[in-house]
Amino acid sequence: MAILPALTGLGLVGASVTTIWLLACWILCYCVQYATARWLKSRRSRRYLPPMIVYMAVLAAIGVPFILLYPAVLLWSPLFAVLAALSFIAAWKRQERSIWANIAVILAACSMTVVICWIGDPSLSPHSSATQSLSSHGIDLFSPDRWSISAWLAIPLPHAGLIAAAVFALYEFGSVLFVKTMIRERGSRVYLTASWIWHATLTVAGFTVSPWLGSLGLVLLIRAVTLPVLARHRKIKPVVVGLTELVTILLACVLTVTVVPPRIG
Repeated sequence: MAILPALTGLGLVGASVTTIWLLACWILCYCVQYATARWLKSRRSRRYLPPMIVYMAVLAAIGVPFILLYPAVLLWSPLFAVLAALSFIAAWKRQERSIWANIAVILAACSMTVVICWIGDPSLSPHSSATQSLSSHGIDLFSPDRWSISAWLAIPLPHAGLIAAAVFALYEFGSVLFVKTMIRERGSRVYLTASWIWHATLTVAGFTVSPWLGSLGLVLLIRAVTLPVLARHRKIKPVVVGLTELVTILLACVLTVTVVPPRIG
């Protein structure tokens, strides 16, 4: 759920040194977040300090050169800083499995679809400076107002990346509801009803956009209905739920790359 949205962005915009480099940075960001969250949850236990420091050092070694070459990517830093802060607060409060913490993780993961498609735009290549490209859209990266809302609204966003990010965000939130009905909130009528309504809505909305997306929604709806019902009569192990989610998210990845038009800008 953390990596596949970014891989989908890579599939939409195409693999290049830039996009693969950014994907590697994102994977390391996830490793840093995970290790830091464990450290905070344990109330700063020394056990989790070494992996956190190592991941941070590797991220700095790979990420700082990327930022120097593509300083425009810093425009996305406020968004990810806020989402990272929320995940750390959730870890400190030991509420990583809460709905609000799940939403923060989903937004971070799905935002990377947009960022990878955005940075993969040929106008942001090393041969035409990223800062020049932003300046052509009226954005001055080194202005005191670079973190303002107006600067954010002026960022040229990739059409394909936005659609793919929306598809994954809707899918992953539904996945959160479904998994809760199978494990932590098993037997909860509130979560079961919310999950069924969410997936039914996704199915209807999907068919209004594309038969393929509607079919994906239908598959997700069937698994959201049948597995909790089966779990009432026989025990379904968490590993089965995990494998089910692995298959469905891979299906979502393939369909998104196939169906969404690969148009950047």
